Amino acid sequence: MYFSVTHTTCYKYSKVVTDSFNDAHLCPVSDNFQICEEFLLETNPSVKTVLRRLDFFTNQVHHFEVLEPHRLLQVVAKSKVITNEDFRDYTVISDACTLKELLKDEQYYDFLQASERVALSSPVLFELSHLQLEKSDVRLHAEGIMRFIYTDFEYSSGSTQVDTPVNRVLETRKGVCQDFAHLMIALCRASGIPTRYVSGYFYVEKRMTETADDNSASHAWVECFLPCIGWVGYDPTHNRRVDSTYIKLAIGRDYADVRPLAGTYKGSSSAELSVDVQVVKIT
Repeated sequence: MYFSVTHTTCYKYSKVVTDSFNDAHLCPVSDNFQICEEFLLETNPSVKTVLRRLDFFTNQVHHFEVLEPHRLLQVVAKSKVITNEDFRDYTVISDACTLKELLKDEQYYDFLQASERVALSSPVLFELSHLQLEKSDVRLHAEGIMRFIYTDFEYSSGSTQVDTPVNRVLETRKGVCQDFAHLMIALCRASGIPTRYVSGYFYVEKRMTETADDNSASHAWVECFLPCIGWVGYDPTHNRRVDSTYIKLAIGRDYADVRPLAGTYKGSSSAELSVDVQVVKIT
């Protein structure tokens, strides 16, 4: 599938600010299942230089600085992305016995440990111990965790904040896609399955009865490493394996690693944030 994405972020400040330093995770990745053909980052106020680098997880990060006084910062990221179907064989057994070997491999280490937004806490371990899950096949185990989150938790916009801990989500049984991704990561890592956070977009055809949430293209899901298959995307919010309707922006241990726009500025002003995402299917 071929998509055009426009992601607009706007900060309105109550007072003038200066020396704004920003890092953007807004360029879609290119990997075996998608290709970012074009990417353009525009800012208002405009900047002379945008520096590009790769972070620890090989995501593209664009750094820019607005040194002049300003009361509004607008960042527009425009992308064109091709996504491909996943033709891997999912009938093969993903042997759970091989998971212990992954502990010795540094490429999986960060995705097996607790992280800033994903605590491997007593409530997580308690919840996991009471689930009836497949033990021998990693794929079925991960899909069982995804199904549990989808059936036992309520999607409730506004019920959590960006820094709501996993324990709070377990207590209230409510959250949004970011919370469900963090919860699935916690339960999978506690099971010994390397699991990482994915930020991106989810394309949904327009419907006459759509709600505000249906229109929200920004999304979060997870990728689990399944022996004999590889990294596989799962969306606990919709109880489905990721396909070509998903566009991947960045991967990390949790949301803190892949915030779309993060930065600092000088000034005592408060900021009002608005985000608009438009995903258009070209072909």
